[in-house]
Amino acid sequence: MRSAHLSRRQAEASFDGIDTDYEDVFAVQAHAVQFNDASELADAADLLEEIDRELAAASIAALMRAPRFTDARRAGRSRRRANRTTLRSLPQQLPVSELIEGQAA
Repeated sequence: MRSAHLSRRQAEASFDGIDTDYEDVFAVQAHAVQFNDASELADAADLLEEIDRELAAASIAALMRAPRFTDARRAGRSRRRANRTTLRSLPQQLPVSELIEGQAA
């Protein structure tokens, strides 16, 4: 059985007549890298488009499920909440003894 190992002299002797242009080799390697980068970018763009479609579908579905309040209703509720909060805080701000003394005087 023959060994797959070649000595340096044997390798140089085998390729002695071949004139290798390394510029072509480097150009092919650079093209391969660009092709891989381009395919990865295309895959990423496809993934982003799919995510955008899913987000758009989810937002439309959320809008359909959301209750529809008009601005007038929302403003009225907000005003009532603010009034309730103010009324609840009054007993803490003014002691009852001061209210009674003020009315009696």
